[in-house]
This record gives sequence, structure tokens and C-alpha cells, in this order.
Amino acid sequence: MLRQVCTTVAIACLFGCGGSGGSSSGNPTGPVTQPGGNNNPPSDAISVTNDAFSPASKTVATGTQVNWNWNTCTGDVYSGQTCVSHSVTFDDGVTSATQDKGTFTRTFTAAGTYAYHCKVHGAAMAGTIVVN
Repeated sequence: MLRQVCTTVAIACLFGCGGSGGSSSGNPTGPVTQPGGNNNPPSDAISVTNDAFSPASKTVATGTQVNWNWNTCTGDVYSGQTCVSHSVTFDDGVTSATQDKGTFTRTFTAAGTYAYHCKVHGAAMAGTIVVN
């Protein structure tokens, strides 16, 4: 009996944690070709959590692809999960969809400071990308 319970729990955990779901937004600033023929830009990641971007500020090199990864679900497979919707909305007009899971990617091709926030939470949930 104990073996059946353990097997059932293990299978439930595997299915409950699978897939990232959500949508992905394309590269709004166009592709970046790296020297030497490598068309994959360097990348960096930011976690979109409940009411925060982590880290809130990031400095990257020109040509870096930044990925925002939603990590907003709480709860478990037995009592259900609650996922909170957020967006990544830049002051220059580039924006992700308002979503509760998935990713958003932007490649920064020009030096500067790029401020962004969540449409749902406004200035209370904001971040900055500094591109050198």
C-alpha cells in the first residue's frame, strides 16, 4: 500500500510541475548578429515574481538578450495553484502581454537606460535595464 501511495505522489509531482505554458513575445528590436558568425546573442534572465522583478535593476552589454521568466504561481497540485498576472512594459512603448506564466524576451541593441514596469502594479513593480 505504501509503495502505491509513493508511486502516485511521484507521478502527481511530475505532471504538476511540467510545462512552462503561457506565451512568448518576439524580439521587438530585431535580431543581433554577433561577431564571428554567432547569431545567438548573449542572454541574461530576470524573474517575474509576485509584485517584483528580481533583480529589479540589471546592467548588460549592448546586444544582450534579456529574458523575463514568470514565476508567479503559489500553491501545490493538491490544493490548487494561484498565478498572478504581470506585464513587462517599457517607457519606450515595448511591452509584453499581461500573463501569469511564460516568458518575454527583448534584445538591447543600443546603449542607454530602459525603465519598465508592470501594467497591473504600476510604479510599485518596476525595474531598469542599463545597457553599456
